[in-house]
Amino acid sequence: MFVLKIVTDFASAHSLRNYPGDCSRLHGHNWQVEVSVCSQVLDDNGIAIDFREIKKQTKLVIKRVDHQYLNEIEPFDVLNPTAEKNVKYFYDEDELLVNDENVKVNDVMIWETPRSAITYSE
Repeated sequence: MFVLKIVTDFASAHSLRNYPGDCSRLHGHNWQVEVSVCSQVLDDNGIAIDFREIKKQTKLVIKRVDHQYLNEIEPFDVLNPTAEKNVKYFYDEDELLVNDENVKVNDVMIWETPRSAITYSE
């Protein structure tokens, strides 16, 4: 199994609803996003998927959230914009954009701070 990973980032603000602490107030993060995809198949050039393609598709998702107040945009206008919901959102959206018969999103990791990260996979 080949596992390819890209790393990118975005900045956004959020406030956690019903949270009993400081994070219930408006605050921002410089999020780092790591997307891993896997494939058992290589094309005739020996490539599973071009890294640029993974990054291009992930940047389409990032464009929706970058420099936004997450609480005001879909789906976080309804969902609490926690790191858990954020990483699942990226996984689901990248899955729609990247997956094909040979390549599948393996996992997504989002770093909320340089010392705090969360990973989602199915």
